[in-house]
Amino acid sequence: MSDDGSDATFDDHGTPDGATEVDYNSDGTADGYLVENTDGTAYEVVDTNSDGAYDTVVVDTDGDGDADAIGVDTNTDGVIDAVAYDADGDGDADIVGADTNNDGVIDTFVADTNNDGVADTEYVDSNNDGNIDATYTDADGDGQWDTGSTAPADPTTSTTGAPDLTTA
Repeated sequence: MSDDGSDATFDDHGTPDGATEVDYNSDGTADGYLVENTDGTAYEVVDTNSDGAYDTVVVDTDGDGDADAIGVDTNTDGVIDAVAYDADGDGDADIVGADTNNDGVIDTFVADTNNDGVADTEYVDSNNDGNIDATYTDADGDGQWDTGSTAPADPTTSTTGAPDLTTA
């Protein structure tokens, strides 16, 4: 069985069904595979660090030839723990998410809600229950959070202070 790209894991590191091998570093060994669907959409799995395991997936969901979403396994555990999504197709990531506590669930999202190319809103699941319970905004675009609201289900796990905008 090969990895069909239908989930956020790299199942067996085999060749995806209907894939074309790609050798990005020109060493004679496939570093990744490209799967192009008949509707123009495509996805690609890549081994960026040459350890024999896929760690990046790139997806073109609308068939325009440009990446709409990228997922990366930053800690090499076989699970996507960082994502970037270009919702409006302008080539800039509008939403970036990360698994900040390495539990296999993306729990923090930073978004460019006004489409100026700069993150201005952060959504955080600070108590890891799968629901966003803290939101921070930078309304004036100065790189500092102007407003924040926290309402976690468990007050003992509330976020103390707004996270640093530059590291989210």
